[in-house]
Amino acid sequence: MDPMKLDRGTVGELVLVLAGVAFAVALFRTSYQQPTAPLAFSLDASSEGVTESWSGIYIGGEKIGTSVNRSAPRDDGGLVLQERTNLRLMLLGAPNEITLANDVHVTGDGRVEALRSQVRTTVQGVPVTLRAEGRPRGDRGMTLDLFQAGAKLTTMELDDVPATSATLYRAVLEGDPKAGDRFTLPYFNPLSLSNAEATVTVVGTESAVTPLGETIVATRLLVDNAGQQLDVLVAPDGRRLEEQEVGGGLGMRVVGETQDTALHRGWPLDAEDAVDLIALSSIPLDQRLPGGGRDVSRLVLKVDGPTAIDELLTRHHGDRWDRETKQLTLLRPRLDRAADYQLPSQDRATSPWLRSTTFIQSDDPRFVRKAGGILGDRLQATDAAMLLESWVHENLAKVPVAGVPSAKEILSSMRGDCNEHTTLYAALARSVGLPTKLAAGIVYSESIFADGAFYYHAWPEVWLGDEWVALDPTFGQSPADATHLKLVEGELDKQTELMAVIGRLRLSVVSVEE
Repeated sequence: MDPMKLDRGTVGELVLVLAGVAFAVALFRTSYQQPTAPLAFSLDASSEGVTESWSGIYIGGEKIGTSVNRSAPRDDGGLVLQERTNLRLMLLGAPNEITLANDVHVTGDGRVEALRSQVRTTVQGVPVTLRAEGRPRGDRGMTLDLFQAGAKLTTMELDDVPATSATLYRAVLEGDPKAGDRFTLPYFNPLSLSNAEATVTVVGTESAVTPLGETIVATRLLVDNAGQQLDVLVAPDGRRLEEQEVGGGLGMRVVGETQDTALHRGWPLDAEDAVDLIALSSIPLDQRLPGGGRDVSRLVLKVDGPTAIDELLTRHHGDRWDRETKQLTLLRPRLDRAADYQLPSQDRATSPWLRSTTFIQSDDPRFVRKAGGILGDRLQATDAAMLLESWVHENLAKVPVAGVPSAKEILSSMRGDCNEHTTLYAALARSVGLPTKLAAGIVYSESIFADGAFYYHAWPEVWLGDEWVALDPTFGQSPADATHLKLVEGELDKQTELMAVIGRLRLSVVSVEE
């Protein structure tokens, strides 16, 4: 979501959805003309042997969704596991409905025989979907195919069969773990197309009461998922009884409930009373900045937060980050000092940022033609960067979207928020040989709170001969102002690093200059 121009089912997965930006609202869009049907349950809850459990999903005391899990034994002694999570979100006053689905087939000897995940949402009445299907590869690996609108996007080859939100806790409990035991498991998050590791520490066992009133001995786990800490209470069969963030964040909780409670109780009485998730994820500031932030050329901030923030700021800001004083200096680039050159770039060191990717399809002839029409014979890098920024800003409709889109999709729909602006810009720029990165972090805005705040945001960076220069086609800025605070760079698989800091940053102004 872009605040300026609008002037997993685990908690770990859901935080990505709820951040309200590309790295926070992690969904995938299909063709507007070819929506995919939702992934329906194949297990009937009334059938013999099928077990079912329900959960409510909350931010603070407000319910935003439900999750239901079903499992059934297979003839070979294995299991079929199915999970469906439904969310009702408000983003800057606009409702969004999201469904997450996981189906896993496990054989009697514990091997994952098949994995299917789907993310489906409705944006302004239009259903949009991405699907992943996995099958075994060799003794340990998995081949994962990704689809949009029935067409294959790409294939991923994974070295290990990953756990999903439907299988992670069952996998931990299989070995009869003891307090203090620690496990590191491969974990595939279908929301971010990323395969990482989840570290699970067994805290111990305790008495717990299930939603149906049964007293059981449950196991408490501490889960580290991409730097985000989760406190989880799990039943002996792997069912999640409760799960919540530790150490701040957005205050997400998943709580076991009866079906009636999950579906009918705890919801806001009026949709207008719902907490807006963009506002919730904002970072307040102790003073307003000149020109609503757009006129700032130099900004020094004191930054407090979790341990992960020091590593991120050191990586992306170097000696402009003083870890002793916790002060970060941000500067607006000077285009008049750029070391200009003729496109396409011949610098081999920047070739990774010219590549076409699954969602930035810069080798598609449509981008070459479109960028060529925009630029004409103006192929000096600085001129080209500014012309493309201006074209994207002026031609892409400013529409809030819960999605991480593909560039081809944006070129057809010509609408979106900061994620769409950044992705389309990257595809156009790369198509004519201008190296372009995707940056994600936070930016200052006064569009929601009159006193101003920082919000999660995305923007491109281009190589102008001797440095990377930030532009912002969402705000119409060449170069971007000094309130753009980069935390990560890369596509969604890299942006999951933001999970460790979302909802945990505190900022104050040391000095500011126009």
